[in-house]
Amino acid sequence: MHNLIGHNNGPRLVTDTQALAFVEGQAYKINQRVYEARYPDWDFSRLAFVDTSGPAWSPGVMTYTSDLSGKANWQSGAAKDIPMADVTQDARRMTFHLAAIGYQYNIEEVNTAIQVGGTLPDRRARAARLVYTKFMFDLVVRGSSEKGIPGLINNGAVTPVAAANDGTGSTRHWVANNGTGTKTPQQILRDINQALTGTNAATNAIEYADTILLPIEAYNYIASTPFNTLGTDTILTWLLRTNVYTLATGRPLTVRAVDFLRTASTQTVVGGGRLVAYKNDQDYLKLHLPMPHQFLPVYRDGPLNWAVPGIFRTGGLEFLTTATVYYLDGILEPPA
Repeated sequence: MHNLIGHNNGPRLVTDTQALAFVEGQAYKINQRVYEARYPDWDFSRLAFVDTSGPAWSPGVMTYTSDLSGKANWQSGAAKDIPMADVTQDARRMTFHLAAIGYQYNIEEVNTAIQVGGTLPDRRARAARLVYTKFMFDLVVRGSSEKGIPGLINNGAVTPVAAANDGTGSTRHWVANNGTGTKTPQQILRDINQALTGTNAATNAIEYADTILLPIEAYNYIASTPFNTLGTDTILTWLLRTNVYTLATGRPLTVRAVDFLRTASTQTVVGGGRLVAYKNDQDYLKLHLPMPHQFLPVYRDGPLNWAVPGIFRTGGLEFLTTATVYYLDGILEPPA
């Protein structure tokens, strides 16, 4: 079979072998360029540690966790009952799943590029890479109900807590839908610190959450609302300097605006905003990605197409403990 290409000096034939070799060479350069690009808007690696250490085709991972028990006490030299320490161990299995997104070229694009000595466009390869990045970002944030994988904002093992109802008119939210503030800056800081100290209490004063995720509307409000009449700080800039995590550890608190939190509240104020506080540490939370996205070799996908498959494998987020995660519900008014 041949592809007929018009030429100024008359028609000439390009074989399928030549066309395939051309597409393969172009795809190699395009894929290399696409992988070097960065897409910060959906950079899921900023939300959780990404573990790529597992074998790419492993069916899953078994994680072992342990805890200790026992208590030392004063003892008589003649006693026969010595207090004993013990270690308990638990195991959980996470399954890895295959997902795919690729791109293709049609016969017109290929033959035109060969005829004029041009190159194939990279827009579809970039689109495939962006779709993968968005898929993984959404998986980290919301999980997958189809695969039974929880996300950062909806883990059923975390019990949500309702924000205090001491705002204007006994409201729980920080700001109304019309943009009017309903809690003072001091009350908002207290709500956020409540989430930070909640993780500290749940871990027996061992850990504080170091990351706060907010609905976009809540983030924008505290980022633009003055903390006091001096006008030298917004609520956010004051928070970053004086939050309990930073004061206790000397480390900066991370605050991010994340989609999907606008209506994530389930406690008391259903459909209102949810604040998520968590410890972003691989000892407590990690994203299993044994096979990051990769493009496979080009193949003929029909009489008029050449396809470049793309595949990846992931198990989603693994919460080694939920004690370092805290949900504060109702910080935004439900949409009208």
